Amino acid sequence: MISFFISGVPKSTQTGSVIRPGGGKRAFPVYRNTEWASYCRLAASQHGPMEPLTGPVELRLTFYLPRPKKPKCWWPVTRPDLDNLIKKLTDGWNKILWEDDAQIVHMELEKRYAMNGTQVGLKVYVEAADVP
Repeated sequence: MISFFISGVPKSTQTGSVIRPGGGKRAFPVYRNTEWASYCRLAASQHGPMEPLTGPVELRLTFYLPRPKKPKCWWPVTRPDLDNLIKKLTDGWNKILWEDDAQIVHMELEKRYAMNGTQVGLKVYVEAADVP
């Protein structure tokens, strides 16, 4: 199993504006907050296996967000959206943790507040999937 923690405030990757080079028909999205995704890629390269995993992979990500002074709920039910938090991460870990993120056959995602001494950041668990 590969397990590591990435310290820092998790940022969602959102599609911003769209650019059309030369006014052409083809449009390319401009992503925001890609610094966090690049930082996560660097952390994975420091903690990942010598060779990317091959075969089916299970992934578990827990995002620890800063706790507001007076949370309205036990769980962080506000932004950032969980799907936007992972948007660029799985692709960014291609050729580092696994050959291609298409190998992910099981994924568990969670966002929670950093409480009781827990640091703000991202906990990553990756392992080869068991054959049923």
